[in-house]
Amino acid sequence: MEEPREQQPVAVPPSPAGPSYGAAPPRVYATAPAPSAPGVAARLVRLLFHRAFWYAEQLWLVARPNLGWIILTTLLMGVIGFLSLLLILPRLAREQPADIRAAWLQPAPAVVDFLRGQQTYDADLMWNSFSASFQESLQSRDFTREALAEQMEQERRNGQRYRKFEYIGGVKLPDAQAMYFYVVEVSVPRSARTRSISFVFTVDRDGKIVAIE
Repeated sequence: MEEPREQQPVAVPPSPAGPSYGAAPPRVYATAPAPSAPGVAARLVRLLFHRAFWYAEQLWLVARPNLGWIILTTLLMGVIGFLSLLLILPRLAREQPADIRAAWLQPAPAVVDFLRGQQTYDADLMWNSFSASFQESLQSRDFTREALAEQMEQERRNGQRYRKFEYIGGVKLPDAQAMYFYVVEVSVPRSARTRSISFVFTVDRDGKIVAIE
């Protein structure tokens, strides 16, 4: 019988000579820095400037053949616009006028009596429409009831007629007085034409006439 062989150790080849390194470090990639806001704005301005310059160049190429007519038309439009502003601006800046139309007031009976007395040559009706202070003022100037009656009779004989009267309006005054505006149509003797006379009556708080203009 064969004797068992002793098992010889297996020789391990030596590792290659050289330094031993650890695991490879991760690869780092470089990135561009983010653009700043001023830089973006500058680029945008340059882009817009170049775009505007290109449009201006194209417009110049189109307008150059008719440059004279374009300049003349522009000048005329400018003059027309300037003159229009001179006409419009003063009207816009001007304040709106206040409403100065006379407000509607019921006419005072004394005023109506005076006008009807004119139409009928009734001096008494006219004189009684005056206030006591107005009568005294007239008498101080030598214009009495008799003088008024004589004046109306003279107008009747001359053919002067007060055909109609038209009430325009009235306004109240601060001191409880009022003013009434009338237009009276008068026919002139020996004339086919008529004329209009305006009257302004001022009455006191009692409704009597204190002034006639």
